[in-house]
Amino acid sequence: MSAFQKVGLADIPARSSRRTKTTPLREAIAELSIEEGVYVPYFDEETEEGYKPSTVAQVVGSMSKDSNEYKYSVRSEASKAGCYVICNAKPSKSSNG
Repeated sequence: MSAFQKVGLADIPARSSRRTKTTPLREAIAELSIEEGVYVPYFDEETEEGYKPSTVAQVVGSMSKDSNEYKYSVRSEASKAGCYVICNAKPSKSSNG
């Protein structure tokens, strides 16, 4: 069994902020204001750019859950080459009576 060592907060190194593959997507969504949207291209094997639909849905869901002000939604694009992420105001909890 592993032994665990108790350490003080001052002894723990600062977390390095590494960029993930979804960082640019998260940054673009975070810059949106209410009633604005951003087009997100789906992954293209030739260019190896874009995001899988499931990745977009996961990021949008997570960011909506974490925000007190904004609710993000995904709207499909007709050609299925990408989607739109739309920013809306999150309804206040007091209005849900």
